[in-house]
This record gives sequence, structure tokens and C-alpha cells, in this order.
Amino acid sequence: MCPILNVSHRTKTGTFRNMKKTLNSIIEHSDAASITREEWKLATQVAFEPYFRRKTQLIKNLDSFMIELRNLARFITDPECLELMEWCLALHRRVLRVDRSGAYQEMNKLFSNTMKSDESWLNLFQMTTPVEPNSAPRDRAFQLFHTIDGVGEGCFKPQLQIIYAFAYREVKGVWPKDVRELDFGALVSGFPLTKQSPPLIFLRDPEVGIPVNQWRNISAHKSFSLVAPKTILVSYGKEPRAKEKNIGIHRLSRVSSWLIKVHSAVRLANTITFVEHMREITSVKQPNTGRSLSSSLLNISHGLTTVGFESINWKVKGREGILTVVDKLNRDPREALIHSSQQLVELSVGVLQDVATSSRVSKVSIQLEQPDGSLFGKARVSVNDAGDFSLRKLSLNDYMDCVEWILERKASG
Repeated sequence: MCPILNVSHRTKTGTFRNMKKTLNSIIEHSDAASITREEWKLATQVAFEPYFRRKTQLIKNLDSFMIELRNLARFITDPECLELMEWCLALHRRVLRVDRSGAYQEMNKLFSNTMKSDESWLNLFQMTTPVEPNSAPRDRAFQLFHTIDGVGEGCFKPQLQIIYAFAYREVKGVWPKDVRELDFGALVSGFPLTKQSPPLIFLRDPEVGIPVNQWRNISAHKSFSLVAPKTILVSYGKEPRAKEKNIGIHRLSRVSSWLIKVHSAVRLANTITFVEHMREITSVKQPNTGRSLSSSLLNISHGLTTVGFESINWKVKGREGILTVVDKLNRDPREALIHSSQQLVELSVGVLQDVATSSRVSKVSIQLEQPDGSLFGKARVSVNDAGDFSLRKLSLNDYMDCVEWILERKASG
């Protein structure tokens, strides 16, 4: 049994029961109304404690890991994926023990990989409209390959580069010159043979047995064709060793799920290690923390989800950025709007950190859409005022005076 689900020996029965309730609700996509914030917070702490050496860093960053609990839930029931996350963490720690200074320098250099990966994830799923279950096989196949391409190249590859660098240091005794210059094929075929071998699912899918970089190539170069109603012929590799395989759409779907879970496991291991050692990493040299707004929107949307909201749209109208949310808990609309408006500060900081967006957005709003599709109203603030509040240049009272509350006529009547 995995450490997360085998903690009853060191936790009170009620604590363990609440943690399982929260995790099961996430895994099964149950209604968030059944989970309180305190239950979510407690579940996060208990779930992640086995994977942190520096427990104080988990406590300090508990709000962020409440968001990460959703990512952990994605593969928590898969023993091989949990093993992969643990293998990555063990590799990090073995290398840190022998070359702490070098590891901090390398992590500082690769810090932007973590943001690039998350931004690609958000952009991929923000721009993709899921096909219906009864859609034509060709449409389903194209979307699965689109997902494999996007997750493989944009999300998994930056995380793999971090793991590769640690593996290279363990095997070669030095850090790679610049792991970011290696293509996907070199990262996979040349992955160093570490002291402890990674789980078999790491770089090759368990369903068909094709390396992850070849899946990306098949998807990116459209090296596939529908040869029967639900059968796809895929071609990969270079001549004279090129290969072909017939696979069913149901198996392709499992390949896509495998890649998403493997990415989630590796990403979460990297995230834990970066968070545990962030103070030392930033002491080497302040990393470039400029980030795109899409990355901030990802965190904001996750944060709103934990308190019962769904983010359904982001748009820029004039010089105003508007985030539209729906209340999933059926609260009084005024209460729901006030609650969601607490994210205005983080939304403003996200705008200010994005160079391209900050030059064209001067105000941000969070607006509430009602179940019938009509708008109830919105809370709006200047990004500069919210930014000043985040830096404690404005008091809470002064900041609240800057927030505009705009209700639709029907709502205010």
C-alpha cells in the first residue's frame, strides 16, 4: 500500500477518514460542497507529509499544496506512478547529499522549466474543447494525439530535463553542459543508468511499448492513419528501422492517460524538491520569476475550485481583464461575489508579472455568472492598487475603498 493510504498508524482515525474522504471526492469528481476548507487543508498535510524531509516547508506552502492535492489525486491509485514520484525524489536527495552547491546552481538555472511546463499545461487544456464520447473515431483519435503531443513536448519534456540533469550528475560526476539543448530523443535514449533503476513506466508506455519521444513524434508529424473503424496504424522511427503498429482507439486513450499521469508524478517530485530548497536556490541568484498570466490563472482557477467556484472564461475588454466564475455551492450571489473577489489581488499580481499583459490591462474584474447564464455582477480594482496592497503599501481599508462593486440592473433591483 502507498504511504499516503497507509498512515492510520500515525494519525487519528478521524484525520485519516477525512483525508480519504477528500481524496476520494477529488478522484471521483464529486461535488465540492461535501468538503470543507479545513478538511481539504488537513488532507493536504497528511497526504504530502511522507514526501517532505523539511516538514516546515510543507506547512509554509500548505495553501499551494492544497492545489497540488488535485494533481496527486490524478495518480494516487496507481502504485507505479507513486513509485516513479518516489524514485525521482530519491534521486534528487542522493545528488543533493554529494553536491549540494552544484545542485542549487543547476536548479536555479532550470527554475524556468517548472513555469514553462505549467504554462503549457494551462494553454493546452484551455484551448482544447473535449470531443463528445460518441464522436467519430477519427475526431477522437485526433484529439488524443493532440493531447499526447502537447503534454509530451510542452509539459513533460521541461520536467524530464530536470530529472535528466540529476541522473547525469549521479552517473557522470559532473552536471550536463546545458540539458535544455538536448532534443526529446536524446533525453530518452541517452537517459543515464542511475544507481536505482526507474520504474518501467517512466519513458515507455506499458500499453504498446513505444518510447515517449516516439509518441510525441507520431503525434506531431501526424504519422498515423485510421485503417479500420476503430483501429489506427502508427509509424515511428527512422529507416531502415522504422516500425509500424496497429492499435485500437481504446488503447490510444490509455496511452494518453499514462503520459498525463507520468508527467504529473515527475512534475510533483520536482515541485516538492524545489519548494523544500527554494531559499537556497534563490540565494545562488534570484531566478527569473517573470511569468505569463496563464500560469497565474492556473493557480487562481485551482484556488477558486477549492472553495466551490469554477472559472469559465478570461477575456480582455478594452483595458479591463475579466475573469468569469460560477458558484457551484449555490450560495447567496452577493456572498459568492464577495468570496470570489478575494482573488483580485492575486489576479492583479499575475497581470503585473506578465510584461505583455501589464502594458494593456489596467484593471481586473471577477464577475459572477448565475446558473441561468445571466451575470449577477462583478468586483473590479486597479491592478496598481491591488499590487500596492500586496506589497503592504496600502492598508486593507484603503484597498477595500479602491474596489468597485458593479451589479447588473436585474440583480440590484
